[in-house]
Amino acid sequence: MLTATRPRNNDGSTSGHGRAGAAILPAALALLLGLASGRLLAAEEARLDPYRRGLELEKRGAWLEACRCYDDALRRDRNNAAAREGYQRCVRRFLVSARQSDALYRMAAVKLKPSQALDFYDQVLEVVMAAAADRGKTDIARLFQEGLVELRFALDDPRFQENHLPLARPTALNDFKNRLAAWSPKRPIVTRLDAREQTKALLDAAVRDGLTMRPALASVMTLEFAAGACSAVDEYSSLLTPGHLAMMQAAMRGKLVGVGLEMGVEKERLVITRLIAKSPAAEAGLKVKDRVLRIGGVLVEDLPAESAAERLRGDPGSKVEVEVARDGEPGPARRVFTLVRRAVATPSVWWEKDLLHDGSMIGYIRIYHFDPCTPREVKRALSELGGPAGAVKGIILDLRGNPGGLFRSAMAVLESFLDEGVAAIGQSPFKEYHGPFRIDSPGAVQAPLVVLVDAETASSAEMLAGALKETRSTRAPTRLIGQTTFGKGSVQALIPLNKAALQPTGLRLTVARLFSPINQPYTGRGVAPDLLSDREDEALLQEAREELYKMINPAARTMLAAGPSS
Repeated sequence: MLTATRPRNNDGSTSGHGRAGAAILPAALALLLGLASGRLLAAEEARLDPYRRGLELEKRGAWLEACRCYDDALRRDRNNAAAREGYQRCVRRFLVSARQSDALYRMAAVKLKPSQALDFYDQVLEVVMAAAADRGKTDIARLFQEGLVELRFALDDPRFQENHLPLARPTALNDFKNRLAAWSPKRPIVTRLDAREQTKALLDAAVRDGLTMRPALASVMTLEFAAGACSAVDEYSSLLTPGHLAMMQAAMRGKLVGVGLEMGVEKERLVITRLIAKSPAAEAGLKVKDRVLRIGGVLVEDLPAESAAERLRGDPGSKVEVEVARDGEPGPARRVFTLVRRAVATPSVWWEKDLLHDGSMIGYIRIYHFDPCTPREVKRALSELGGPAGAVKGIILDLRGNPGGLFRSAMAVLESFLDEGVAAIGQSPFKEYHGPFRIDSPGAVQAPLVVLVDAETASSAEMLAGALKETRSTRAPTRLIGQTTFGKGSVQALIPLNKAALQPTGLRLTVARLFSPINQPYTGRGVAPDLLSDREDEALLQEAREELYKMINPAARTMLAAGPSS
């Protein structure tokens, strides 16, 4: 019986961290892990061949950092098939490792009977086949084959081996890996029952290869087949273990347990790249650019970024020491901060008033991601900036680095800027995600709008940018400035498996594909700005001010276009 094919609250999350580092995990989940959502490549590394750098990192097991290198290669050439394969491979290996680091998952998995694990696999197959947007990827034989791939990745994972195969003879393990690589079903797999029987046959073969197949080991191996069926859909879809499901649910509520900092790699050193206001890290006095030396007393110099960030995680109320090096300030170069983990609110919107060179008042709004509170925060920002008919003469809307978030929240934000028209077109098995999404908002802001985007603007953020570019009326002119956006046009839904033997758990599954208002795909293409610019920080903001000035004062644009009189 199908127990879950509809997303909770009918609300999809479009923040899939896919081709870029931000797209591997939802934005808030990456924040919880302490990982910067943007690119971590230092300037020196960026000049190297990012694909070769990715291969080197992959050999070291630095899956997330390798993904970011492959992502950089894809930015330079979207048709680089080797980089795309490397990226997808490392995403899956990262998720294997993440499952094995989830203590709640390990405890629940080993308690399952093998028959219960097979039931769980069957349920996952049923949900994936019914709910996935891309019907061409849900053939049962393909889902089974991807389960084989996932199990091979798991058997290579040091944590999986430590947790479940501590006494396995290397020769027996290698024999079983070789069997998996060459496995060919004796008959075609055309039903879920066929997939179930073939999975059991493989586990029986492991015994013949010399592995001691305890019930707990049989169960966790079967669960890897379930995870593989999810990963087969695309790099945005995954099995959510109990711990990660709790993180996702907390992220959707806008609160996460952690210390409130992000880390990234600069010049091959782990540094703090962002601090969340009113978080333990910010209140303790840590600063952006602090170089992280130890976490919990363990040197992090040679650790992959994701492994170092994992040490920041823990239960609410628990403590963790972070030692950093800080240069150029009075006081000791090395400092130790003791942080108490707690639920951290992650604000998604920041705003302020700004001035053009002629003294005209404008508004600046930055949206970091889309969560349930974002529409309310944007409305508050617009109210404080003067409202639809208020003091500001124009607005700069900054979507740079925004990896996405809740699709419905992005649609609600769009209603503040778009009075009417088609916002997006969806293709999905679900009625609520299929067909055109229309906006009818008579109170929308009509002021001129400059939208800042970059290669990290992804998912629901680029849907917002695309809708504003293609649909906003001439009465409310809009200009996009920056770089072509990420190129992800799909909606992920969190689907709890409430009646499964493994509890709590669920799937994060791509349930819809999105197209622009004029039916152009986002995936693989992104949204091209009206004005391409490689400027950053204040230089880009100044360019945005100049463009907004021209929009507010059409005569100025005419005079500038004509040039100086002779």
